[in-house]
Amino acid sequence: MENTKNYRDRESGRVVGGLILVAVGAALLLRNLDFFMPAWLFTWPMILILVGIYTGFRHSFRNNSWFIMIAVGSFFLVSRFIPSLSLQPLFWPIVIIGLGVAFILRPPRNNWGNTKTGGDYTKWKTTPAESVQDPVNIASLDSSDYLLVRSVFSGVNRNIVSKNFQGGQITSVFGGAEIDLSQADITGQVIIKLEIAFGGVKLVVPPHWTVQNEIDGIFHGVDDKRNFNPSATIKPDKVLILKGSAVFGGIEIRSY
Repeated sequence: MENTKNYRDRESGRVVGGLILVAVGAALLLRNLDFFMPAWLFTWPMILILVGIYTGFRHSFRNNSWFIMIAVGSFFLVSRFIPSLSLQPLFWPIVIIGLGVAFILRPPRNNWGNTKTGGDYTKWKTTPAESVQDPVNIASLDSSDYLLVRSVFSGVNRNIVSKNFQGGQITSVFGGAEIDLSQADITGQVIIKLEIAFGGVKLVVPPHWTVQNEIDGIFHGVDDKRNFNPSATIKPDKVLILKGSAVFGGIEIRSY
């Protein structure tokens, strides 16, 4: 059932992505043929809006990255073509207020559970070691099988030691997180879902794990900087899958 849903999401994203490319190509063609085309169609805020629309359809609008991209693109689009509104000085105050409102209205997550192959963690069981309010730059050992990290205007440093690690979720908004999985172990495919906006995440994973990148986003990067040892055999039964989205953020993968 979940595989069917993921397939439909991918197909929906593929169709919408194709339609967006056709629309962009048609707009460029009409402009080159001297047809009148509004100038705002060819600006970077419009690109941000289109990527947000594509990301929303790709993930069935289940995460917030599509909304962030569309909101930021719309803000700068309006600010550019209606300069009399003077919206740019209001950008950061609005962002901070919006984050505060989002945290107030966000439903509690007290009973989380893992769907290992599905990619959405909707019923996890949270343990004290998974507290989302991590002090800045304080490392903590985490022996739980599921990881839940939320870094907002802060830094989180977590050392995972579970020998039956089942995956987790990492949210980083204007913050950073360093997750050390070098002492952890997995079997089969394990999913970590990341939602990054103006932040960064560093993952330390064993060199013999296979890391599969399925991160969507804009102005983001996923760099695998692991030190691969020729004598270390990559094990096909240990696959770490990274899903989610990143907006103006980065993910760095390393190994010791």
